[in-house]
Amino acid sequence: MFVRRLFAALFVLVPFSANADQVTTVNDRTALTLTVYQQNLALIHEVRRVALPNGREHLVIHGVPSSLIPESVLVNGATAGRVQVFGQIYESALLSPEALLKDALGKTVQVITVNPETGAETFAPAKVLRTQGRKALLRLDGRIRTIDVHRIAFDAAPENLRAQPTLAIDLASTTAGDEALSLRYLTSGLSWRANYVAQLSEDETEVRLADWVTLNNATGTAFRDARLRVVAGSVNRAGRQVARRGRAKALMRTSAEADAGPVESAVSGLRVFDFEEAITIGNHQTRQLALLSETTVKVAKEYRLEGNSSYFSNARRDTERASPTVRFRIENKKARGLGRSLPGGTMRLYASSKGGTLLRGEDAIRHTPVGESATITAGRASDITCERRQTDFRRERLPNQHIRLRCETPRKKP
Repeated sequence: MFVRRLFAALFVLVPFSANADQVTTVNDRTALTLTVYQQNLALIHEVRRVALPNGREHLVIHGVPSSLIPESVLVNGATAGRVQVFGQIYESALLSPEALLKDALGKTVQVITVNPETGAETFAPAKVLRTQGRKALLRLDGRIRTIDVHRIAFDAAPENLRAQPTLAIDLASTTAGDEALSLRYLTSGLSWRANYVAQLSEDETEVRLADWVTLNNATGTAFRDARLRVVAGSVNRAGRQVARRGRAKALMRTSAEADAGPVESAVSGLRVFDFEEAITIGNHQTRQLALLSETTVKVAKEYRLEGNSSYFSNARRDTERASPTVRFRIENKKARGLGRSLPGGTMRLYASSKGGTLLRGEDAIRHTPVGESATITAGRASDITCERRQTDFRRERLPNQHIRLRCETPRKKP
C-alpha cells in the first residue's frame, strides 16, 4: 500500500497597523528615475500621487527596496510649505519561515501530524530550544527532536515582521487634498558596468566597437517604467576614496546625436548618460542597453616585452626566454573614429579566421576621456620568442643590493 504523508503549516498573519492612516503602493507612482553608479549604489527619485488630510498622519510607503539606506531618505511635496515631515520608521525585517522560527525561540509552537489513512491533522505543543535555518530543535512529548519548519504551525506572525519592506512617514499637511509627494533615497544592490565588444579587421588596424551598459538589480524590488541615468566615475562615500571634483558643464551631445544612444553630459567631474526611453528591470534581473552606437575605430598593434630585473640580480649563465604580450592601443580622438568618453569596463577583442570568429583576448580599461588612450592586452604572441642573457656581472665598491648589469638587446625569432 502506497502511503503519502502530507504536512502543512499554518500562518496567521497580523496586518500592519502602526496607526497608519494611508498606504501608498507602486501603483501611485507618476514618475520614477534611477541614477545608477558603478559602486553598487543608486539614487532613486520617485513621485507618488497621495491624498493628504488637513493635519498630521502616518503615511505607509510600500514598494521600496530591502536594501534602502534609511538615513538618506528625503520627502517633500510639490507645493511649497504644504508638507512637513517629523520622522520616519523603516522596517526591513521580512516575513519568512526562517524568521518565524527564529522569533519562536524559547516559545511554544504546534507540531503538525497528519494521519496517512484519514488525512486528519493533529497538533502537539512543543518548545523551541534552538533554530538553524528552516529546522528547529524542539522538546516534544518529553523528547528532543529535530523538526522542519513545514511541520510547525505558528499562532501569529511577530509584529516586527512585514510581508515587504515598509517605510512609514510621520508628516503633517496644511491643507487636505491630493499632493505629488517626492521621495528620494539611496539604495545598494543596483549597479552597472560597461562592456565593450571589439571586432578586429583582417589587417588588425581597426576595430568595429560597440559598448553596452550591463545593469544589475539585486535591491529586492522591481522598477517599472523608469527613466535611467548611469554615472561613470566615483563619488566619495564615508571612509572611501574621494571623487574628483570639477565644474558642471552643459550637455555634450545634441538631441539629433542622441538618437543613436543616451545623451552624455559632464557634471562636477562625472560623466552622466541619460537614456530617453523608459526601462523596466525586475528584481534579480540583469539587463543590457546600448551605450554607444557601433563605430569603426583605428587601433595600433604593439608587442611588449617586460623584463624581470631580479632575474639578473646574481651571476647567471642561462638564457631567459619569453614571448611578448600583444597589445592594441586606441586613441580616443575624433580623427581616429571616437572622440567621446569611454567609461571604465571590460573590452573583449574578437578576430576573424577562416573557420570563424575567435576571441583574441579581453582586458579591463579605465575610464578614458577624450584625448587619452586605452590599451588592451590581448594575450601573448605564440609565434615570437625573445631571449635575454647576462653578458657581464660585477660588484665594484657598491653596497649590498646594488648591482651593475650589462645585457644584450632582445632579439625576435619568427
